[in-house]
Amino acid sequence: MAKRKSSSGGRSRKPTPTDVAGAPVDGARRFEMPFPAAAPRLINPELGLAALVGRLSRHAAYSMDVTVLDAPDHRLLRSGVLLAHRVVGERGEWYLAAPRWAPLLPAERSEPMGSGDLPESLAGLIRPFRRRAPLGPVAALNCERREFEFRDAAGRALGVLRDDRVTVRRGGVTIARYREVTLTPTGPGLTDEQQAWLTDRLSDAGGTPVEDFPPLVHRLGAPATGLTDFPEVEPPVADLPFGTFVARWLALRLRALVAADLRLSGTDDDKTDSLLVADLVAEAVRLRDEIEALSGVLDTDWISDLDDELDWVIEPGGPAGLRVRLRGERYLTILDQLVNGIRAPKIGELSRLPATDVIGTVIDDARAEALAAADGLAADSGDADWERVAQGLTAYHRALRLAEIGGPDGSSAERRRLDRARDGIAVVEDRVRRAEQLRGQAVATDQAKAFELGRSYERQLGELAADRAEFLQRWAKLIKKLS
Repeated sequence: MAKRKSSSGGRSRKPTPTDVAGAPVDGARRFEMPFPAAAPRLINPELGLAALVGRLSRHAAYSMDVTVLDAPDHRLLRSGVLLAHRVVGERGEWYLAAPRWAPLLPAERSEPMGSGDLPESLAGLIRPFRRRAPLGPVAALNCERREFEFRDAAGRALGVLRDDRVTVRRGGVTIARYREVTLTPTGPGLTDEQQAWLTDRLSDAGGTPVEDFPPLVHRLGAPATGLTDFPEVEPPVADLPFGTFVARWLALRLRALVAADLRLSGTDDDKTDSLLVADLVAEAVRLRDEIEALSGVLDTDWISDLDDELDWVIEPGGPAGLRVRLRGERYLTILDQLVNGIRAPKIGELSRLPATDVIGTVIDDARAEALAAADGLAADSGDADWERVAQGLTAYHRALRLAEIGGPDGSSAERRRLDRARDGIAVVEDRVRRAEQLRGQAVATDQAKAFELGRSYERQLGELAADRAEFLQRWAKLIKKLS
């Protein structure tokens, strides 16, 4: 798999918008300071703090302007994805940070700014989160950073004091100002006595010790602080109300689908493409089958639309064909429909019933329909009768799999028995298809070949009759076990 670019490595860490948001620094002490507070005197030779020297590297002292880009409802920020354009000095860069989604998305990634358009390499990564929403500036931040180094009498560095003053604007209006001071030991480090004295001095200047600085979304406020479109939830369990069960189930399937999408989008390795395509298609098939199994208890229009769109994703076409479909409006519509389904599952009065009762009824109904379709079935029944049985068994099988969403239960053994029956009818269906092909070929060919094809056709009919008889024997045994 092709590796994504990273803005970090063995070099000095670049200033980033996540610094502005207060990214944790290991071993550091953090203080929320009043924005206009005067810097206290932090030199104490008696304690070994002989000097405080300003650091002048480009990552230690700078003024950084950050433009945060998002949809009007802040759906990127709400989902843990930060997209920004930042300028330090004369250098402009595109910046993407999504540590909550790593390694599917880069924890940090920057690209030089060329034209004014967002590079496709970044646009493709945020597409499942942005979907069809317009993208534009939602906030502007200015960060003035200064760093100072504590030294002892021998000139050794003991610690670094970072002072960030941040101004947040929206629509040209300042909505917040805040100041974050971070004290980080370096080299031999600061003694407990030195750290206690520095803490007292910063507190006397109005500082408040904090464990972590608030994240950027909290600084921005609503709607950035709203609920994410991709909630990380506990697996659905059968004793939940059915409405909660459906919301959790859709959240799990949406995250799985998007994860498969991001894995495919994050590589251009032909050797892995086919495997990643198969993973994404498998997620779409699983979701479609579960939706069809629940079709009797979900909103008919919602089910019909989503079912059609999932069929479109599952269409064959190889990695290249699927990549094209994933960039289209129809795929983004699927994601929108799932997000809306998580927020407000369309199940009406069933929402408060226990999920185990609703799913149990779905399974019982599917079993009854499968048994009814096979009632009176004989080896010489018409193809339409056999097709109804195949459809009934498929629906029954899908219904049984629903029970596994909420955890293992007794349906697993029932599904294994049903698998054998479905295998039998799959053989029957294959015989029918092959016989029909041979009959069609015999009509369209010359007389000599038609004779041979006719004999093959007769053999297929004989094997079809045997296969049907074998299926009926299996089915009779299965019915006894189900009863």
